[in-house]
Amino acid sequence: MSDLQKYIEAENAKWIAECEANGATWYTTTVSDPAHWAEMDVFTVEDYKRSQLISYISDAHKEAYGFRPRGYDWDNMSMDELSKWSDELSEECAREFEREEARKAESVAEFKALVQRTVEMGAGDEETAIRWLTQDEEFYHSQDVEHWVYNQGILFTDYGRELVKQLEKTVTYKEAA
Repeated sequence: MSDLQKYIEAENAKWIAECEANGATWYTTTVSDPAHWAEMDVFTVEDYKRSQLISYISDAHKEAYGFRPRGYDWDNMSMDELSKWSDELSEECAREFEREEARKAESVAEFKALVQRTVEMGAGDEETAIRWLTQDEEFYHSQDVEHWVYNQGILFTDYGRELVKQLEKTVTYKEAA
């Protein structure tokens, strides 16, 4: 067994233990077959760590900025340079997460204000207001409900998920033509 395979299998064992300790019922592990990694020019533990770091940088860059990094000479970047970039991207991802959470909170507040204005305009209560807000929509499937809530900017919030459940019970679904 190669050092690379031993390293990956040890990392997998740690990951499995962590998942099971946290009650995970589904998780994946990394392929440890050296032939798999050889196809990507990864032969040593150092090659593997470098490959994983570059992969993380690509994913984190996409998460932070919306696109993968292009035009970099990865082969001539040192592990220190890659590690520093990785740390910077991790910080930017954390900032982007906070901005996204703020946007979601703002969207929830705006939607609740819309519902309240609709109540004040005569709906009388929240349920009626939401029914009024959705009355001109055509729903054929629960995914249409999710899409409507998504368009309000609140699908991926606790409030949005509860709204989906409420709407799935109250909207009238149309037959597909």
